[in-house]
Amino acid sequence: MLRQLGSHPRAKIAFCEGDGFMWAYTYKEIDRLLPNSEQEEMRRQARAELAARRADWNAADVRIGYSKAKKVEAEIADVEEALAKELWSTSPRSVAGAAAKLHCVLETEDPSSGLKEPPWPELRKILADLVRICGCRQLLP
Repeated sequence: MLRQLGSHPRAKIAFCEGDGFMWAYTYKEIDRLLPNSEQEEMRRQARAELAARRADWNAADVRIGYSKAKKVEAEIADVEEALAKELWSTSPRSVAGAAAKLHCVLETEDPSSGLKEPPWPELRKILADLVRICGCRQLLP
């Protein structure tokens, strides 16, 4: 959405002296930056600009599906957290069960396997050893 629209919804508030401007992201900020009665027209224009930018943002959101995807992502994260808690409260009955717990830690804390400082590479090696020992290849991605 930022690539399409360039920024979050905002309105440009020019300084009276023409020495620059500030961005207002809310109606409250517009009112704070333009508090005087003689600034009523500037305040009205800034509010209209912000409303138009918000409308553009909302239209892009519907088109792209960002808010919907964000909501589903949060729901999935809640399920993932509940499942991880369930895993942690369960005692493993095998090497594969212990490897599953280690795999859970690695995937939740370093999902892209990008952390290179200790203990992450060592933990990934331990998981690989456990998988090799128990012959349970399905644990590795």
